[in-house]
Amino acid sequence: MKDLSSLAGIPVKLDPGSLHIAFGPEVRDPLYGTRSADQMRRVLLDPECELPEIIYWMMRDLGLKSLPDLKQTAHLRYDISVFRGCNFGREFMKTSGHYHPYKPHSGVSWPEVYEVLEGTALYLLQRVNDINLGPDEVEVEDAIIVEGNPGDKVIMPPNYGHVTINTRPGALVMDNWVSSDFSSVYGKVEEARGFAYYLLHGDGQPRWVRNPMYRKPLPPLRKAVVREVPELGLTRDVPVFISGARDPGKLQWLNYPEVFGELIWQGLEIVGEVPVEEL
Repeated sequence: MKDLSSLAGIPVKLDPGSLHIAFGPEVRDPLYGTRSADQMRRVLLDPECELPEIIYWMMRDLGLKSLPDLKQTAHLRYDISVFRGCNFGREFMKTSGHYHPYKPHSGVSWPEVYEVLEGTALYLLQRVNDINLGPDEVEVEDAIIVEGNPGDKVIMPPNYGHVTINTRPGALVMDNWVSSDFSSVYGKVEEARGFAYYLLHGDGQPRWVRNPMYRKPLPPLRKAVVREVPELGLTRDVPVFISGARDPGKLQWLNYPEVFGELIWQGLEIVGEVPVEEL
């Protein structure tokens, strides 16, 4: 078992072979969920490709028994997820992708923050004019990729849906904080068979290609890098769980994104564009 406790800030170990996660006795029992092969086929370029029965595992509402439940006291939820390292036909392993709804009366959607505990994550962020439109009508206004490595805290900013991609053969483990006041939106992503860009492994030559389901012109694919934002509780030297446990107020930007917009965007620095090909 590989001990991830120092990075996570809670007692947790990973079996790299079985991908089983074990928590210490001081951790509250989480709510378990999985994403199956049948669910994932809805967003794949090659939906008939060979897939394992379970693609990834989600453990939600985690915390320490000795600490207050921040879901109850601060409307914050802490999760850990484990992802396989395998290809989906021509694509690298990825999550199903989703949007967050708009916070009522705010004009912005709920953000999220991920922390990489094991492996390397590549996040594809996508902003559209209306998350309720299908691929024939929707306009993709912006698309950004950003890489996260162990210890990185990667913000999913308001108004951007996101997909997580694992380009490595080994397991990817992440944790996250998010507001507990909403549920994610998946429907139109599935209708479009994923986000606007696919990352293909290309037998050793990864390349981004446009998803032909999207009928309207697509924007350039921009590249960002992660930056620390101490004011939001996001520094490499402190696990994001510890930041929230010590001072839940530091994470209230997850509940009030309309107030923290400028600080939120300090966590991502745009550094250029990446080439994109036609499928």
